[in-house]
Amino acid sequence: MQNEARLLHITGTVQGVGFRPFIYQLAKANGLFGYVKNLGNYVEILIEGNRESLDNFLKELPEKKPPLAKVTEIKTKNVPFSGYSKFVIVPSESGVFENSIIPPDTAICEQCRSEIFNPASRYYHYPFTVCTNCGPRYTTVRNLPYDRENTTMADFPLCPECDKEYTDPLNRRYHAQPVCCPKCGPELWLLDPEGNVLVKGYEAIAHASNLLQQGSILAIKGFGGFHIACNARNEKPVMELRRRLRRPGQPFAVMAKNAGVVEAFAELEGPGREYLTSHRRPITVLPRAKEFNLAESVSPGLHNIGVMLPYTGTQNLLFDHVPDAVYIMTSANLPGRPMVVENKEALEKLEGIADFYLLHNRVIANRNDDTVIRIVNGRAAFIRRSRGFVPEPVELPFEVQASIGVGAEMNSTVTVAKGKLAYISQYIGNTNHVETFRYHSEVVRHLIRLTGIEPLYWGCDLHPAFNTTHFALKMGGENTLQVQHHHAHMLALMADNSLPMDSRILGIALDGVGYGSDGTVWGGELFESSYFGHERIGHLLPQPMPGGDLASRIPSRMVLGILFERLGRAELEKLPLIFPQGTMEFSTVMKQLETGVNVVRSSSTGRVLDAAAAMLGICGIRTYEGEPAMKLESAARKSTHVVDLPVVIKRDRDSGIPVLDTTELLLGVYELSGKYSSSDLAFAVEESLARGISELAASLAAKLGLEKIGLSGGVAYNDHITSCIAGTVTEAGFEFLAHRQIPCGDGCISFGQALAAGLGIKPEK
Repeated sequence: MQNEARLLHITGTVQGVGFRPFIYQLAKANGLFGYVKNLGNYVEILIEGNRESLDNFLKELPEKKPPLAKVTEIKTKNVPFSGYSKFVIVPSESGVFENSIIPPDTAICEQCRSEIFNPASRYYHYPFTVCTNCGPRYTTVRNLPYDRENTTMADFPLCPECDKEYTDPLNRRYHAQPVCCPKCGPELWLLDPEGNVLVKGYEAIAHASNLLQQGSILAIKGFGGFHIACNARNEKPVMELRRRLRRPGQPFAVMAKNAGVVEAFAELEGPGREYLTSHRRPITVLPRAKEFNLAESVSPGLHNIGVMLPYTGTQNLLFDHVPDAVYIMTSANLPGRPMVVENKEALEKLEGIADFYLLHNRVIANRNDDTVIRIVNGRAAFIRRSRGFVPEPVELPFEVQASIGVGAEMNSTVTVAKGKLAYISQYIGNTNHVETFRYHSEVVRHLIRLTGIEPLYWGCDLHPAFNTTHFALKMGGENTLQVQHHHAHMLALMADNSLPMDSRILGIALDGVGYGSDGTVWGGELFESSYFGHERIGHLLPQPMPGGDLASRIPSRMVLGILFERLGRAELEKLPLIFPQGTMEFSTVMKQLETGVNVVRSSSTGRVLDAAAAMLGICGIRTYEGEPAMKLESAARKSTHVVDLPVVIKRDRDSGIPVLDTTELLLGVYELSGKYSSSDLAFAVEESLARGISELAASLAAKLGLEKIGLSGGVAYNDHITSCIAGTVTEAGFEFLAHRQIPCGDGCISFGQALAAGLGIKPEK
């Protein structure tokens, strides 16, 4: 049979995942000769042999690829036969590293995990054990190409035994850049508050486990930053941690050894179990079990809890002697600030918070917080897309020019895009803080360097006061495009659903705040949207926010603002509202509403939900982002009676577009208070609001001839509201769109901005 030769170029996640040794073994198994080499943004393969063997190789390649590999494209062409006598792996070349895909960090695989618990293995009890199928990747990368000398593992020269595995194409540790062992790899130790080393190695982990059981609070260094940990089954250390962090109510994520332990305190079913146990190991927000056997203060006032399984060797070993333990594992940072990543930084910033420190000496090149996922309307919704997913690209339905989106202010991310790929950064935080904004700038530089994409166009928010806006205007100059916040949401939603460039949808944007095209505060919007523009065709009734941002922190202010023109002072005084400054603050707010001084209006959906929570006595003061609305949703789940609240649509007196009257909604709650439970009324508020929005959306879509209705914004994390909107528009004959691969909150804004900038056409206002 005549020999032939084929040249393959393969793009995707094919670096650092054992792809080249896989190709080597596959070629050997099929009796083929040639080579495989890494050229930066793709892998090149030359294979020679008979046609049957070549065809079989091409058939088995996508079927048998390594678990972490992701092939996006295989280009194949016939080339002249050269007569290679063997198959070899050629060292990486300095090629073009634009769009080079670095794999994300993943959980320790079962093979490595079994080794760290096997007394006969040289990896026994060694927490940094990895192979090509698992472990840290992105958090170790300093430069490209992704070779050991360009990672933080360059600080640890390989011992002869590890070098043998690293250079053996038939070994699963072949070219696994983080590979190491107790002889040559990072070390781990336990410090007391004074900085004294108490114990090293596995004994440090065992001692840390004992301290956690005894009620101590520990700082633990992981892949992408520090966690603060304590015993989640014991109320005392959890409350003490809250006191030290000044987080009176914000829910903590917990970590348990396996799904069997989780089932004792959370409901595990469907996609929730799938994501929890996946190699990406996100924090998965699950419904609390009826018999909740953890400290109540872990997630006070909520029906759900964030859970993750161990993903590092250290975390797995923490459960060695206490398999049924459950630990708080919360990011070591102040709200909105960057996660602590350096040992010295941890000792300084966590003083007075941590009792002990479990440290190691591997540098974290890229800070990377835990991913958070919740199941909404039966499918996964990213609350935070970070570890385990970043820096995997999102494939675009069309090509864009080299561009960057710098995000909004809160829950910020950065996105660089070119061609048909967009790279969304890890979670950054609140860029209003100087420290976080500095980190944001670092992420921009690092993402540009790692992807090789030098942006020609910059996208940012329309808000003139955002640090990110100033940054983009400075960096991009005339090539900077300011994108309205909710239009960025719609762009992200459309591309996330792979809609072609000529698509039009009716977009629903429901969130807390976004700077509107008219200079006012938006947050409950209906648009006719395309990739090139948007038209506001409906919204919630703009409501007074007495005190501006104070009304978002003290939702009782929103109640007075919404009902001020419909109820008298005596009636408003009787409402079960909470004001930190008591009656004096109540009087101040009333004066503001009477005079219009320091009062802004907002169509925010979040503020309406906050007001309902305050009015029903569910949450009077917000201590963390989204708290009133989250507690309203939890209360609504306890509803036992169906309550009808008014859904009133009227026309805006200036623009003439339809407006959902949320004053009538809250007035209905007031009139039925005392007749129904707060849970029944909480459910009714969500149901009526969702029904009003979805019915208005369906009516407008029908008039405009639109076939798709999509939902984006932070309110879309509410399962009840999203499910109701999805059900209503689907029953009306429309296709419902929700986010798939990226967050529906502000974590998607940079993605939408990058798209707008990359398309090179200014959106309409």
